[in-house]
Amino acid sequence: MPLPDTQFDIAFIRTLFMQPIIKALNKHYGLTLSDCTIPLSVFDGPMTLIPFVDVNTLLEDIETQVDDPAYLATLAPDLTFEHLEGGLGQWFLATPDLSLSFRRINYGTSCLQSGATFYGQQSGNIIKWCYNNHFARGRGRLHDSLRMAIMFTNALRYFMGQHYVPLNVEISGPPCGYQNGSDAGQFEAFFGCSITWNAPQTKVWLDISILEHANTHPFQYNRPMMLSNLEMDEFLNMPQPHDTAKVFYELINYSRYYGYPQLDFLAERLQLSRQQLQRRLHHLGWSFTAITNYVLCNQAIKYMQIDMPIKDIATALGYANSQSFSKAFQRQRGQTPAQYKENLLERSRG
Repeated sequence: MPLPDTQFDIAFIRTLFMQPIIKALNKHYGLTLSDCTIPLSVFDGPMTLIPFVDVNTLLEDIETQVDDPAYLATLAPDLTFEHLEGGLGQWFLATPDLSLSFRRINYGTSCLQSGATFYGQQSGNIIKWCYNNHFARGRGRLHDSLRMAIMFTNALRYFMGQHYVPLNVEISGPPCGYQNGSDAGQFEAFFGCSITWNAPQTKVWLDISILEHANTHPFQYNRPMMLSNLEMDEFLNMPQPHDTAKVFYELINYSRYYGYPQLDFLAERLQLSRQQLQRRLHHLGWSFTAITNYVLCNQAIKYMQIDMPIKDIATALGYANSQSFSKAFQRQRGQTPAQYKENLLERSRG
């Protein structure tokens, strides 16, 4: 069924959640961010939101660039929650036992990736750690499924030891990682168990007893994870597909990494024609120009809070020059960017 004219079917993932893959690609293949299809500046901030449609394309492009359909098997040891920066990865795992981390990962990832579900499914004495993402497509769906199955398995091994083997793994994609017709593939070697390919969703099977009793990892109390108010705002503000206003806001915010926001850019990400998107905005009573000015003004203020120079803010927001930015900001806030920034910093010092 088509979506109502008041919704946009799109999901996001934070750059933070992609960091383990990006770092491991450089380590194992020498692939750098400059080789990626997404602008380098997107990855400057760990909380930046990327439409999953672009991540899907990125996962497919990586396969082409490294000429290895099973590249995630090579990256697997490095795809861990521990490798998330800023202490967040440790927060997922800094619990007395596996069952607490299991739950923490399932609900905590909702602030790292929208439109996907992370949950446990019990069947007798078996728990299936499930991940479902209907926004993944084609080869990207295979790589995304492997990404999460690997991260789940590495989380289990964090507590159970590196030799822990799941009971079974289900992957949403065709068989991958087999060389010369061998029955033992690269991913079977990593997981240590059989794999069900072309599954409806990603599942890692484990015996329920390891959640209830077993834990070989010594628990150490870590220092509390400290986030500033601005960082906390960004972390918690994860738009879900039904949050139409938030989704459109974040799409505009993302598009400025490619230059000043353009309607065609958003239409492509939403898989709509320009005319369809214009009709949907009209139905919502929105003006693309007004929303764009509002979004860029808000982002400018965030940059001011970290004392970024006005010239750099204009460039980061996609404006052709500082004068264009200054005029647009003054229309929104009644002050020049320099005046607003000075008052803002004075209040923060007071």
